[in-house]
Amino acid sequence: MKRLLAAVLSSLVVTACGSEMAAPPPTQEPETDSCQRGVLEPDFQAVSALQGAGVDANGQLSPGSYIISSTYLRMASTVEARTEFDAALVGLNETLATQPGLMAIQFGGSESCNTKRTLTVWKDEASMYQFVASPPHRRAMLKVGVMSRGGGIVTSWAGDERGATWSEAIEHLARETRPTY
Repeated sequence: MKRLLAAVLSSLVVTACGSEMAAPPPTQEPETDSCQRGVLEPDFQAVSALQGAGVDANGQLSPGSYIISSTYLRMASTVEARTEFDAALVGLNETLATQPGLMAIQFGGSESCNTKRTLTVWKDEASMYQFVASPPHRRAMLKVGVMSRGGGIVTSWAGDERGATWSEAIEHLARETRPTY
């Protein structure tokens, strides 16, 4: 359960990056060849199956048009970062559990790279941004500078059920040109 909650924050913290509410960007550390946003980490593990209101009993996302989002967070390796991350999870987890328009979500990460990834599927942009503006998400954004070691990013795209995959997320994250955090 704690690993699932930790993965939730990755999605939430990264989604609103670039907002005026975000903390100052952390000092950037260079990415290594095996630890990059556009490359699935060698030890990447999905923490959960694709789950949510739009997922059937077989774990398949229902056919439809969606807004899909993915985040990549490079965690800082400090006690303070872990403490802030864990503290932010409580409200975020409660908010996600009842978030209107959230069709599916999946979490994953890498221990060797100390990274967290999320894949979220939304009914529409309005639903996604409603979550971004939620008080728990805004509070988490204020702590990004403490939690991240730099190089994290968020992206979103319009797609259908076939686009809600880690491989598709990796491609979109690799092409993203917005500033990182």
